[in-house]
Amino acid sequence: MDHTEVTINHNAGKSFAISAAMVIASAILWGLYGTFVTILTSMGLSRNALVFLRMLGTSIPVGLLICATDRKAFRVRKADIPLFLCNGLLSLLFFTFCYTAAIKVTKIATAAALLYTAPAIVMVLSAILFHEKMNARKVFCCLLAVVGCAFASGLGAELFAGGGVPIAAAANTASTAVSGSAAVSSSAASVSTSSLITPAGLLLGLGAGLGYALYSIFSRIILNRGYSVYTNVFYSFGVAMIGFFVLSVMDGSIGQVWESPSRTALALLCGLLTGSFAYVLYTTGMKGMETSRAAQLTTIEPVTAALLGSLLFHQPLSLWEIAGIVMVVGSVVLMNAGD
Repeated sequence: MDHTEVTINHNAGKSFAISAAMVIASAILWGLYGTFVTILTSMGLSRNALVFLRMLGTSIPVGLLICATDRKAFRVRKADIPLFLCNGLLSLLFFTFCYTAAIKVTKIATAAALLYTAPAIVMVLSAILFHEKMNARKVFCCLLAVVGCAFASGLGAELFAGGGVPIAAAANTASTAVSGSAAVSSSAASVSTSSLITPAGLLLGLGAGLGYALYSIFSRIILNRGYSVYTNVFYSFGVAMIGFFVLSVMDGSIGQVWESPSRTALALLCGLLTGSFAYVLYTTGMKGMETSRAAQLTTIEPVTAALLGSLLFHQPLSLWEIAGIVMVVGSVVLMNAGD
């Protein structure tokens, strides 16, 4: 191997490390979402109003950035408009709807565990659509991460201990709504008493996982069409924002936006940190790696949620949750070993 080849490999490794760091940073920011949900719902903000403000706080800053740097990024070809509509409606809005419905008919921990089937869904779809390789290590790491997320969300205790979901698990699960579900905001305070797994809960939970996964898939297609990360985030979240605005008007919660300036400002800050920053970091990092690998790295999110719940709200971690954290971190390390 000559000096030139060594330099190329070194630069490629460095570039991947930066991309991976961006994706992991985005997952950590998503993990903060549960803290915002806990505070904002305690201040009386409803689910739809909270998500609307989060989407607003995500799309507007990105739009302002485009205005200041490259207004050409606003341009979208007519043939590609359906892609942005699908990313906003079939991914972000559909995900939130399914997750909200799932926690009403099944345990919170079960819904969260089903949500984190997303990396496996991304892996399969990426192999079909983008011809990404599916090797034994990738499959093992993905399965390890999915099981780890289930345990970190409190499902392990449910399955093997037979007890109810602890408050810590409910708060941890609230933050797993990666990507935008304030769904658990109304349920984090009280654990569902319905069956652990029901047919409806299973389908809705898997639907949430599919919607979560589709953000990575649609975003990859949009980036492959030559659009920037900022164009993707601005329009995808803009579409979802309009959807949640309509839902907020329909249920009457839109009036809450103007009731408390401090509460609204906090919700917009939630959008800036867990939306704008997180999704720009994730989508940018995803450009430098396989879509399936990026999705697997985001399983760090429930780990962040569990640790924040323990540190900030003094919520004890069960042995199952600790085991889940170890499994998720282990899967991330193993997936990237040798890169």
